[in-house]
Amino acid sequence: MKTINKEVGQRIRDQREYQKLTREKLSEMANISSQFLSDIETGKKGMTVITLSKLCNALHISADSVVFGIETENGEYRNKLNSLIATVPQDKQEKLEEIVQKVISLL
Repeated sequence: MKTINKEVGQRIRDQREYQKLTREKLSEMANISSQFLSDIETGKKGMTVITLSKLCNALHISADSVVFGIETENGEYRNKLNSLIATVPQDKQEKLEEIVQKVISLL
């Protein structure tokens, strides 16, 4: 197994667990099979850029943080906020966006 696959897979797993997502839930969100996600997380398989993009979008994280382990500016706060947002049901996220925009305008 390639070391990069193990490192990338571990970062994805760490973020998934940090956000309290099951493999099944994340694989559903990223539209990939849970077995493929398991293979990615364990480093058994690599992935295409398309799959990387799907996983990053589902986890609300940057590809840099997954591929290189680089946190973007304010990465810790973003991870915390993204984790909170991930707990909101999909049908309520539009309302959450409106609320956040109103709060930001008051700051």
